[in-house]
Order: sequence, then C-alpha cells, then structure tokens
Amino acid sequence: VIFIGPYQIFKMLWSDELSDFLSALDAYKPTLPDSVSKYYLERKGLVVEDERISKFVSLAVDKFMSEIIYEAKQISLLRQQAIRNAKRRQEMSEVLEIEDLESSVAQMRVFLRRKKPKITASASAS
Repeated sequence: VIFIGPYQIFKMLWSDELSDFLSALDAYKPTLPDSVSKYYLERKGLVVEDERISKFVSLAVDKFMSEIIYEAKQISLLRQQAIRNAKRRQEMSEVLEIEDLESSVAQMRVFLRRKKPKITASASAS
C-alpha cells in the first residue's frame, strides 16, 4: 500500500509532470468510450463534470484489460504447449479459452462466476 500525504499531493499539483500528463490525457483516445465510463461512474453515484476523469478511468481500464489479455495469452500458450507435447507435436491452432481468461483474472484477485447453460429436452431435440 502506497500512502500519498498532503505534501506529495500539493507537490504533484504544481509540477510540470502533472500538466504534461493532463495534456497527454486530453489527446488520448481510450478503447472504452467516455460515455461508457461516465455511465458506470454515474451508476455508482459519481457525477463527472471533468471529461479527464472519465478518460483517466478509461485509461485504467485499458491497462487492466491489457494485463488480463496478456496473462490469458501466456496461460493459453502454456496449456497448448503441454497438449502439443502430449500429442507428439501435432499441428494445433492457438485458441484462447474462457478458462484461460478466468485463470488470468484470478491471478489479479478477481473471481468470476459463470452460470452453466441449462439444456432442456426441447433445446437438445432441435
């Protein structure tokens, strides 16, 4: 846990680094649209008047998602390498499975619950 005291915040507010960061943030085009960020922020009770706040949230989401995707890809490659070794190096296409994503987010202490699909007699007959 990193503690930032009032002195550090005051120093950051008056630094050139912050103004550089804010100008770069204005030019940043997030993957997650601002309208989506604003919607979820407002849904949780935070009314955003400054557009940079929603862009900052979008930037954090982009970073988090890129880490999840990178980890899932690494897990997938390890899993597929083990399968290839077991099958004596047969040609296989790379497939990212939901289990790879679940393992990736679990490493970040985010645990997902998936509902198992219900198969009914009428659905299996068609």
